[in-house]
Amino acid sequence: MTSRPPRILFRADALPELGGGHIMRCLSLANALSAHGANIAFACAPGSADLVPALARSGFPVLDAAGTADIPEMPDWDTGPDAIFVDLYTSKIADERALRRIAPVIAVIEDLPDRHHDCDLLVDQGFDRDESDYRKRVLPHTALMLGPDMIPLRPDFALKRETTLARRQKTNRPNNLLIAMGLTDIDGISAKMARASRSALPEANITVIIGPSAASRAALQSMAQNDALLEVLIDVDDMALKMATADLAIGAGGGTALERCVLGLPSIIIILADNQRPAALAMQACGAAIARENGPNIEQEIAATLHAIDGEQLRQTSRQAAALCDGRGAERVAMTLLQLVAAHQ
Repeated sequence: MTSRPPRILFRADALPELGGGHIMRCLSLANALSAHGANIAFACAPGSADLVPALARSGFPVLDAAGTADIPEMPDWDTGPDAIFVDLYTSKIADERALRRIAPVIAVIEDLPDRHHDCDLLVDQGFDRDESDYRKRVLPHTALMLGPDMIPLRPDFALKRETTLARRQKTNRPNNLLIAMGLTDIDGISAKMARASRSALPEANITVIIGPSAASRAALQSMAQNDALLEVLIDVDDMALKMATADLAIGAGGGTALERCVLGLPSIIIILADNQRPAALAMQACGAAIARENGPNIEQEIAATLHAIDGEQLRQTSRQAAALCDGRGAERVAMTLLQLVAAHQ
């Protein structure tokens, strides 16, 4: 009898106030699992695919989920999933116990060690994590995959890493600036960063990447009409290429900050949410980024920061950032999850 391919269901949401980062890192892992033959489906809050068009383009089935532990039946699967991968801030241990009635393997991705979990695999990309942070918060058998090297990223970041890192050590000034504040563009932060950047770097090429529903979209497109060196892009597929060709970035924290690290892209991190603060400050402490709090004077602060950056700081920050993450986390997590599924089949 030939065994069927493993079935992996992802439970993750994209929301205007949350952003699309949870879905994006799940997509990276889903693609890695699919490359090894797994069947993939997503269960998400209604509207998630509108906020994250990459999910709609992925080709994976996307079902509407009404609640944290709500897992709709997959019409094309004659049995339930073999594993459920949960990436939700709202998930509680009771939800994970309920999911065990649906799938034998439960995996979660976490950002802060402040919740208890009933899971077989826990992934946390945070800095300075060790098993003592979680051992009393998970089951005795739970596999722990901790640290920045475990973040699921698309493979094109790792593929561009070697040549990009070599080029960065020849950079003397930020001629090409990338602004990528996240798909939902909280508080119209992208337009603020574009104004600050143009004030500080009048001759730089500036690329701003936003989502289709970004609050700054109209303002940025208006700015670009009067600025030949300002490019506004919506929902790009080649983020790794955009990062590889930039000399400096302004961006949010979270997973996208580690994407920049893979490519040694020096960056100014704007802390847009409390859960981004620990990692952003840790990156600043080790010289891998500059961190700034979002506040009423953020435009002036960013303009002053850009004025002060020189070539040596760019090169040093690039080296420190590249040392944090190699971009191969999706493959590591995918293989571990497939091994757990195989052990239960």
